[in-house]
Amino acid sequence: MSDNEKYEDWLDEIVKRHEKEGGFDNLPGIGKPLSKEHLKDDLLTTVIKRSGYKPDWLSKQKKIFDKLEHIVSQIKSEEHSSIISKLINEVNYEIKQYNLSCPFAMQKNYVTRENIEHQLVFWK
Repeated sequence: MSDNEKYEDWLDEIVKRHEKEGGFDNLPGIGKPLSKEHLKDDLLTTVIKRSGYKPDWLSKQKKIFDKLEHIVSQIKSEEHSSIISKLINEVNYEIKQYNLSCPFAMQKNYVTRENIEHQLVFWK
């Protein structure tokens, strides 16, 4: 197959032929929006939810949130700066691991002593 040729599988061909022959013209509900029931979940999502599966990155998110809360409480109690810096470095490493495992849209920024309270809101 050359670069200019477009790959089409046999199922695409069948659907296109059926459409040309008018096979989709008299379907019930044609032109009407799908019901909420049809849009709710696909089969895979339903099975995953019912099985109680939770992606690893969700567990990491909860652990990081708890650690961020702990660090904020340490900052408010004016603990030693070296301990807080160490905790921030550790949690930033965990954020890096989290970002590598979660969907792109769920990735979070690293924290600093100055922005940690603001970032905490995004981890809830």
